[in-house]
Amino acid sequence: MSIKKLEILKTAFDATIEGILVSDEKANIVFANESIINYFGYSADELSGKSIELLIPKKFQIRHHTHYDSYIKEPSYLKDANYREVIGLNKDGKEVPLEIRISSFIFDEKRYALAFVFDNSFRRQQDILINLEKRELKDKVKDNSIDLEKTIKQLHKTNQLLQEEIQKKIIAKEEVRKALMDEREVNQLKSKFLTLVSHEFRTPLSGIMTSASLIKKYAPKEDAESIIKHSNIISNMVKHLTNILDDFLSLDKIENADVKYKFTQFECYAVINEIVNETKSLLKKGQNFVIEPLEKPIELYQDKKIFHIIVSNLLFNAIKYSPENSTIKLKITHDGHFIQFIISDQGIGIPENEQKFIFQRFFRASNVSHIQGTGIGLNIIKVNIESLGGRIMFESIENQGTSFYVKLPTNIKIV
Repeated sequence: MSIKKLEILKTAFDATIEGILVSDEKANIVFANESIINYFGYSADELSGKSIELLIPKKFQIRHHTHYDSYIKEPSYLKDANYREVIGLNKDGKEVPLEIRISSFIFDEKRYALAFVFDNSFRRQQDILINLEKRELKDKVKDNSIDLEKTIKQLHKTNQLLQEEIQKKIIAKEEVRKALMDEREVNQLKSKFLTLVSHEFRTPLSGIMTSASLIKKYAPKEDAESIIKHSNIISNMVKHLTNILDDFLSLDKIENADVKYKFTQFECYAVINEIVNETKSLLKKGQNFVIEPLEKPIELYQDKKIFHIIVSNLLFNAIKYSPENSTIKLKITHDGHFIQFIISDQGIGIPENEQKFIFQRFFRASNVSHIQGTGIGLNIIKVNIESLGGRIMFESIENQGTSFYVKLPTNIKIV
C-alpha cells in the first residue's frame, strides 16, 4: 500500500468519534487514532509499541491477558460477545468506563486485534442519574402510597364521623321540629286560654264596674261619701285587673307576631290630658301631677290605643312606686320630627345592678317585692315603642326616683 493511501486511512481513522486501537499478537499497540489519544491522555509516540495493558487497570490485567491470548489464538473465542463494557486507565491514573467492540484481521500472515473504543463516562453518569431518579421516584411512590393509604383511612374515618354527625343532626332536627310543633300547640292553647279567660273575666268585671256606678248613683245621702269612696276603690281595682288582662293579651299577640297597628290622626296633648285625668283617681295621699305641656297642639299620626297604653303604663308605675306626698312630673317636647315625653317620679328607684334587666319580661326588681305587679308592662311598651319607630330610655337612682324618656315619630306609617 502506498504512503499516500496510508495517510488517507490514518486521517479517516483520526476523524472518527470512536477510538480505534490496533495491537499485534503480543498485545503491543500498533496504531491508535486521535480519539484513543484523547481518551487516555497519551501521545501517539507514547503508545506506539507499548503493551495494551498500559491502558488497563492493574487489577484487570491478568484476566485481560488470558482473554487476549485466547482471542488471538482462536478469534471465535469472543464471537458471541465481541461487545463489552470495560474499565480503562488514563495517563493520570484515572479509571475510565469504556465500551469496546473487538474484531481481528490478518496482515502479512500476522493476526492483529482491532478494538473500536467509545468513552462511556457520559452514559454511565446518565445511568447513575437515571437509577438515582428511579430510586427517588420509587421512594416517592412508596411514601406517596403510604400517605395515600393514610389519607384514605383518614377520609374513611372522616366520612364515618360525617355520617354520624349527619345522623345526629337529622335526629336533632326532628327533635327540634317536634319541639316546635309542641310549642306551637302550647302557644295555640295558651292563646285560646287567654282569650277565654279575658272574655270570662271581662264580663263580670264589666258588671262590677256597672254596679259600682249604680251604688254611687243611688247611695243614701248620709252615707254618700263613704260609699263613693269604696265604689271608687272597686272601680280602680277593676281597672287594674282589666289592665293586667290587656297586658297578657298584648304579650300573647307579641309572642305570636300578631300585633296589628291602626294609625289615626290625633292631638297629642288632648290624649295625654285624658290619661292624666283617668289616672288621678289612683293617686296616693298627697301625690300630685306637675305637667309641662307643649306650647302649641301637636298632631300625631300613630296608633292611638298603643299610645294610650304607653303613657298610662308609665304614669301608673310612677304612682305605684312613689310614696305619699310626692310629685310626678310629665314634660312634653317636640323637635318637628319626634315628640318626647319625660315621666319622672320621686319613688324607690331601680337598684343599679338590676337596671340592665328592667325591660326583660316578668322581671321585677328586688326592692318591689311588697308591691303588686306582673313584670310585663315595661317589656310590652318597649316592644311597641320600637315597633312604632321610637325608643325608650331611663335614668334611675335607688331611693331617689326614676325618669323614663320616650321618643316617638310624629308621622309614621308601618306596613
